[in-house]
Amino acid sequence: PDLPKAVSKGFSELRALSRFIGRWDYLSMQPRVLVDSAHNEDGIRQAMLALGQLEYDHLHFVLGVVSDKTHDKLFSLLPDDATYYFAKANIPRGLEATQLQQKAAVFGLRGKTYTSVNRALASAKRKAGERDLIFVGGSIFTVAEVL
Repeated sequence: PDLPKAVSKGFSELRALSRFIGRWDYLSMQPRVLVDSAHNEDGIRQAMLALGQLEYDHLHFVLGVVSDKTHDKLFSLLPDDATYYFAKANIPRGLEATQLQQKAAVFGLRGKTYTSVNRALASAKRKAGERDLIFVGGSIFTVAEVL
């Protein structure tokens, strides 16, 4: 068989074949909600570079991370002109939203805390303008809660 064609076909049907979701995935277009489960330095860097290529008026960033990783590199890669919605992913390893907010503030990332990822997203949806973008990320667990 023609291997390059088979590989190409497999990639074109990756989502349907594997249920590969949560990577650069639009949940809605009005408001525009984009999720990405990047959670390490390289993944976050690539996601933020790609985010920089999109057009929007203002970025609303729903952020949740796990507590057992260091976050300084992550925070240094995130845009400081976004409005942040800090939330604890609903797992034991999730970092408490107030701790996340405090750590992020050291890097100039500002926003409010929420009791859940879904409440954070609901708030972002209420506040987002027509040409704004809502991004959900920081952890696979954070993204999983909104899928």
